Amino acid sequence: ECFQELLVLLWKMLEENPMFMNHILTQCDVNEIIVPICYLMYQSRRDPAQIGLVHICNFVLLKLSGERSFGVNLNKPFNTRLPCDLPLFSGSHADLIAITLHKLVVNGAYKLVPLYSCFITIICNISPYWRSMSLVAAVKLVNLFELFSSPKFLYSGDNAHRHLALLLEVFNNVIQYQYTGNQHLVYAIVRRKDSFGRLASLTLHKAIAQCNKLYGDHQTVQFDADTEEAKMVSTVTVDDQGNVLKKKRQEDGSLAGSESSNHQSVHTDGEDRNTIDDSSVDNASSASGDHFVPTEEWIAELKATLPLETVTRLLEHIVPVVDELCLRKNGVVDEVEILEVLKDVTMVGLLPVPHAIVIRKYQPNQYTALWFTAFMWGVIFLRNQSLPIFDGQAIELFQVSVAPNED
Repeated sequence: ECFQELLVLLWKMLEENPMFMNHILTQCDVNEIIVPICYLMYQSRRDPAQIGLVHICNFVLLKLSGERSFGVNLNKPFNTRLPCDLPLFSGSHADLIAITLHKLVVNGAYKLVPLYSCFITIICNISPYWRSMSLVAAVKLVNLFELFSSPKFLYSGDNAHRHLALLLEVFNNVIQYQYTGNQHLVYAIVRRKDSFGRLASLTLHKAIAQCNKLYGDHQTVQFDADTEEAKMVSTVTVDDQGNVLKKKRQEDGSLAGSESSNHQSVHTDGEDRNTIDDSSVDNASSASGDHFVPTEEWIAELKATLPLETVTRLLEHIVPVVDELCLRKNGVVDEVEILEVLKDVTMVGLLPVPHAIVIRKYQPNQYTALWFTAFMWGVIFLRNQSLPIFDGQAIELFQVSVAPNED
């Protein structure tokens, strides 16, 4: 009944009291918090009135994911059966988070587009400590890579490729730091090797041809994945023992709020240019009225931004091993056999020098503070409708929309 109030209280405790954060990470089973949060996000993903709920769950996960002990604790097996259509898998709570966030991307409301980078950042933060990824989670992460490398996403804005950079960092973290025990991810990457090859061999001529084929004579983009939420994230570089090496703050933009929750939806004032709505998605990076056109500079930035070397080295060594196995078996090879072979293959001395682990932490700012204030008061407003104590038309902090009666 009061899960939204509890989420607000949890968030304020995490934000205001560092000792509370340390307590739940070291003295409690943090997975008991993660399971209901993932369930709420999964169930609310397509309900426009619940976008605010998804936002605050996302903020909690992002805040927690910045801590090393959180990523380590997620390796505990997930054995709970949730009352929803979550895909069946045998894995850990890290798998639960990845599968949930994948569903929010591929089957979530349109207004969740601005949170895509946050979703992948959460996965990226926990990836260096992910000891054994399930096959379901591995396939879904590679599917996300295929989705974000498709022309529809890749050419939606100047910086749309940042999603790919984060996903590649996820793969690199697992391959470099948790290779043993993660043959499922290696297998999923090998199965989709062409997607990585196409991106590595992308040229300006190919990009322009794909862009023209995508847009044709249309002069406007349908959506823009390049939205403003990076200012809420600061970057911390640590070594494999969790020691901080350097800290950097990103300045790409800021994330503010959208609607609150329940059937009588509440959202922040439309005159605030920093609130997330449909227009922020459309206008984030592309010129108004014109679709994105690749340039030499964009290709150069793409090549410099995407860390493909580790995955490329992996494929150069693993693909011949799998091909040889298929040749010996006349093309009839069981998936289990391939996984057993991959489990025994070593990549010692074949991969690039391991990169430093980069953790992107939640960075509060005035826009997120405004959003949380609006969300909290929106919950209070909606909880007091049986005997109304507020005049919805007089409220300036957020706008009140009354859903039509279905009767």
